[in-house]
Amino acid sequence: MNLPFIKLVVPTALKQYKNGQLAENVLAPIKTGGKMYAPVAAEFNKMYDAALAAGIKLKNVGDYRSFQGQLSMFMDRYVTTDTGTGVTRQYEGKTWWLKKGKAPSAAPDPTGLKGSNHGWGLAIDLGYDQGGKTASFGLNVPAFQWMCANAPKYGFYLQGNNPSSKEFEAWHWQYALGDASPDGSVQAAPVAPAAAPAPAGGGMKFDYPGTPVKQGSKGPAAALVQAIIGAKADGDFGPKSVASLKAWQTANGLTADGSVGPVTWKKMFG
Repeated sequence: MNLPFIKLVVPTALKQYKNGQLAENVLAPIKTGGKMYAPVAAEFNKMYDAALAAGIKLKNVGDYRSFQGQLSMFMDRYVTTDTGTGVTRQYEGKTWWLKKGKAPSAAPDPTGLKGSNHGWGLAIDLGYDQGGKTASFGLNVPAFQWMCANAPKYGFYLQGNNPSSKEFEAWHWQYALGDASPDGSVQAAPVAPAAAPAPAGGGMKFDYPGTPVKQGSKGPAAALVQAIIGAKADGDFGPKSVASLKAWQTANGLTADGSVGPVTWKKMFG
């Protein structure tokens, strides 16, 4: 079985944006639910219909992802101590190890120049419907084999073709053709203004963690707050983060107590 893979090219129209901070009007809904970069969404929807005609109902496990969403996922999956998985990422000047039992993910990029292809609206994680439940792709799964044979017709490819690699993801498919359409013509880019500053929370809502984020807090919630206040988003909320938080609270009309309770969290994430 051929595992389709080519190097992904980011469309020219997306280069005015930062990864995970696309304007809402360059995204479009897809038939699995969720959204992708508009020209890519159109190709995905064609592929979805073709799969459905073949008796395969594709299920969305992960579509466009904001910077904050990528950061939250990364902090949930990686730690700064060796877990023995052999899968590492570099982030904020440190080596991070994938936790056992977790799927790999890209490290967030605070500069917005790189990061996950989900943050460009080009990638989607897929499963398939099996008796009303979402089942996973695997090399011997007919739904996956259908994707390998047909996805390139719509511009979609795997991000790697070595199934023995620890980084191989049968579920991750991405539109790799850049400005080109699968038929060789040039895609019509959606009309959109230059990138506007991302709203607090990147337009995503995150549930309050139940306890305040304050000096000494560690983990995903701390990292999300750090990303909002412009501190080093390493998930370790120290004195510098507290100072940045107080400045952010003052600028946003809140009591500058250096602690993120329910009121500050709601202001940040809705």
